[in-house]
Amino acid sequence: MFAVFVTGTPPPKVLNRALLLIQDFEFGEYPADSQWTLLTSTDLPSTEPGATKLPVQDIRDKNDFVSKSFAEINTFIRENEEALKKIEISTGDWLIIDQKGFETSTCLVCEQVYDGGDDEDEDEDDAGGLTGEFRACRLPYEEAHSMIVNLDIANMGFEEWVDEDAGEQEDGSWKWQSFESSQNKSTDMTEDEILREKALQELRAGGHID
Repeated sequence: MFAVFVTGTPPPKVLNRALLLIQDFEFGEYPADSQWTLLTSTDLPSTEPGATKLPVQDIRDKNDFVSKSFAEINTFIRENEEALKKIEISTGDWLIIDQKGFETSTCLVCEQVYDGGDDEDEDEDDAGGLTGEFRACRLPYEEAHSMIVNLDIANMGFEEWVDEDAGEQEDGSWKWQSFESSQNKSTDMTEDEILREKALQELRAGGHID
């Protein structure tokens, strides 16, 4: 399960839209296969929370992560690694939706940095391994699941998702780089886009998003 941290202050309809758009409609069956859990308290549950069900209610007055920086979220994860692992929540990859994200329909996929070490150095101190550092990529909601899953299974590296030439941005994130050329993008809706739109319509009909 991947944690979602909300550091902005969105009204429920805006938050529900974001949490719906990050779902996987291409390879999984929504909502049965959802892998996202929204964390709002620094006091972690003692049992597995499972995937967050939509719609959610207003969290603005009961969210401990409001206004937290990317680094502060990382610190929380590093300090609670064992507790998070016990409730089956990844400590290597997580998602942040900040206020800028709600304004631009983007989120941040974050990854704990792995140090490969120095192969030529036999000193155990230089053997590498997971560090306390992290990297964040800002990308559209709809791309978040694909990136985080591929990072989690080490199918692709962080560098393959970002524009390394653009470098780290002012907010500390890296700029996302699409794999699809704008010239080759079809105007026809794909099957996953159709399923996503159907789910949006259901939430809209219930008055949970605009």
